[in-house]
Amino acid sequence: MPKALPAVELAASALHLIDFALKILQREHEIYQARAGSGVEPVRLLRVVVHELYKLTEKIDEYKLKKAGSERKSGKLEDATQQLLRLSDNTKEVTLQLIDGFTQAQEKCATGEAAWTTLREALLTVWNKGQLTTHKKRLQFLRKEFDTALLRALKASVDPSSEKDASVIGLEPTQTYYREAWQHDALGSITTNDWKARNKKHVEEFAKLVDVLVVTEKEARFRDKIFNNLHFAEQDDRLYSISKPNEESFQWIWNSQQQGRTSFPEWLGDTTGRNVFWLTGKPGSGKSTLMKYLFRNEELFPYLERWSGLSPGILTGFFLWNCGTDLQKTTIGLLRTLLYEALQDMIFGPLDEDPRIVQRIFAERWKQFTSYGGGTHSFNLSELRTAFDLLLSDTSKKFLLMIDGLDELDDDPTNALTVLISASNRENVKVCISSRPSVIYQATFKDWPSLQLDKWTKPGILQYVLYAFDQNDTMFNIPAEQSDGTEERYVVNTLVDKASGVFLWASLATEFLIQSVKDTDDVATIKRRVNALPSELEALLIYMFDNMEAQQITQAARLFRLVDAHRYPSLLPLCSAIDPDTRSSIEAETRPLTTGEILARAERMRNILVFKAKNLLSIFEAVPTDEKRNSVEVADLAHYKVNYAHRCIRDLIRTYEMRSRIAKATGYEDFVEDEYWANAHLWTLKTLEPRAGKLHIWDALADCIEHALRLESKDNRVRLTYLDEVNATLAEHLVNLGTPVTIMDLPPGATVHSFGDIAVWLNLTNYLTIKVRSAEKKDLRHAIDYAKDVRKRLAAGGEDAFIGNRAKLKEVYEKVDQDLASLLEYHTKSSLKLGSPRVTRDMPEWV
Repeated sequence: MPKALPAVELAASALHLIDFALKILQREHEIYQARAGSGVEPVRLLRVVVHELYKLTEKIDEYKLKKAGSERKSGKLEDATQQLLRLSDNTKEVTLQLIDGFTQAQEKCATGEAAWTTLREALLTVWNKGQLTTHKKRLQFLRKEFDTALLRALKASVDPSSEKDASVIGLEPTQTYYREAWQHDALGSITTNDWKARNKKHVEEFAKLVDVLVVTEKEARFRDKIFNNLHFAEQDDRLYSISKPNEESFQWIWNSQQQGRTSFPEWLGDTTGRNVFWLTGKPGSGKSTLMKYLFRNEELFPYLERWSGLSPGILTGFFLWNCGTDLQKTTIGLLRTLLYEALQDMIFGPLDEDPRIVQRIFAERWKQFTSYGGGTHSFNLSELRTAFDLLLSDTSKKFLLMIDGLDELDDDPTNALTVLISASNRENVKVCISSRPSVIYQATFKDWPSLQLDKWTKPGILQYVLYAFDQNDTMFNIPAEQSDGTEERYVVNTLVDKASGVFLWASLATEFLIQSVKDTDDVATIKRRVNALPSELEALLIYMFDNMEAQQITQAARLFRLVDAHRYPSLLPLCSAIDPDTRSSIEAETRPLTTGEILARAERMRNILVFKAKNLLSIFEAVPTDEKRNSVEVADLAHYKVNYAHRCIRDLIRTYEMRSRIAKATGYEDFVEDEYWANAHLWTLKTLEPRAGKLHIWDALADCIEHALRLESKDNRVRLTYLDEVNATLAEHLVNLGTPVTIMDLPPGATVHSFGDIAVWLNLTNYLTIKVRSAEKKDLRHAIDYAKDVRKRLAAGGEDAFIGNRAKLKEVYEKVDQDLASLLEYHTKSSLKLGSPRVTRDMPEWV
């Protein structure tokens, strides 16, 4: 099926906007409220409407058609391409007027002067009926014009001689299936009926097909919003962080005879209703590694088919992570992931499920969306449970849920247990769960098939130890004629026995032992070291700390504090954060790092983590790594992150005793994590590199501001020098706008001229109080206008996409400071009347 023409892409977005605008202006259009007493507050509802209108206009802008249209030569008659461009501009113009009207209504509603029950009535509090009628007619006229222009464009695509080619509109081809399918049907009808754009009846017939395009566009936009709300950036990071398992280490899991009556393969094919399998074991025994090995493993499916029969199957899962973000360790994050993965697989996978399943599962949100553009707020637990139940209620399908690390939950575990056990009571659902053998899980799963992993891992640990020693040239450096291998076997067997099935103990102890070996050591010396290793995991970790050199402890302690202050950071920013000079970024030039510089930094960090921090922190790649690479590309390093090698390590580091030791090693008062991270984020901002003409600048810029505010809150001193350098860096990036950078991911609205625009929008009060005195009046005026425009566009939650979890940034953004507003307005005036009161503020301290 051919890809959708750019003309279809543009028209679909514009027509959806026209349809939405016309609908909310109808006299009979009701405002849908989910439940009695839970309706959206009127002012917020109008903000949602304004936000949706803005987003729909931005959707048109994404196609960048204006430039392409201006570059094309016009003929005697305006072709379909130019007409579509003109109509899209007209649509935006009409929409902006509508936005102004609803913004005024919102302000009036906030004062308590207006009462209304429909959006039409809300608009009539600031418009008269004549204005509203005129507006409706303009929208209706635009709809008809789009019908004609789109027919001409499609006609040209099948018969290029009839008009100028309307398919060349400077766009990348879309991958959206529904537009391609609509286009295919529309072209068939045009060819069969020989519709012509000059024939009124033909256009009216074609308009019925356009109605279908509008509906599918609206449905697709709703699906996108739901998927965006379900998905979160760190969703799969835990899965990716687990080392790829050795295929041979877990082959025993498929041996039913070896495992006995409650074997995993037998459970997969069981049809008697035993729908839960519990994988348990000691901390660090490799439960997550085995779950990663099993997750979407092709060897699962033959066993599962004994249970599922001819029914289509969906495999979805989640790897919980207590060392991660809030969503990675809560029931809400669990359910969001399961729903997202299952729906994506059902709609876009081999099942080719009707995409309207999203509307059925989230019916309340769909009604809000079609009513006023709502239904895109954050999910709560109750709503997610209802949607999950609806998903699983389709008994024509079989579901396998794989949940790793249920003990990693940071909220009440009964929430997740209730959901999962309830799901397993359905005949069409199986649930495989891994967790530590905590009391609550033992009580819940005692009657279900289970496997205690640490009883099965001894052969795998033996393989690991032998491989690690084989890769190290200094181990057992004894001539063969002087040893019969007995002593060496003793060392290996002692390590395996002491591990007691705990892979983490084996890996940490083996690597620690290897690093301690010298060329002059004999086997007897190595035996003594092995015998000295404590057999309990926590005791081993303490032993490792006690035997680290002072420099190693200091370096490791700093890393622990930096990682704790930043969840789990990306590799390259952490490379900058360990720089002892917290002002190094201020002197650095603004340019991308060379390949050699990037690789050198990454290698230095790897060596620190291995030899200084003793593998207690590890590097992982936050993207799928199933395919083997011939070499590591520099671009891939952007996906590398650093976190604790295991939760056990993090938990020990956070004990009072270890925190005291770490604070002593780093100097509690002297080592301020935010100073190091502020330096790292400015390094990131200065070394950004555009890709495909786009510069992803916002996160680095916002992180710089967030950490400047954190430091300011500690001592009430504005980081003026630092923020001035952020300002200068942004200015250098803005200079490149056009070549090689064509777009930045800055907040939508007016064009950013300088950091001052961002500062006014975010309410950086103390910084602005200092800078306003020397600022140009025109720059202040632009900053004020920019801030108003962006806040209007991002009303009703849109700012969350930019502020995120940055607590200090959110705090200042939400703070209303009338004195600052007055000060800014005062300094924008070109002239002041004699005797005008001077607006002043106390000058904050700064460094």
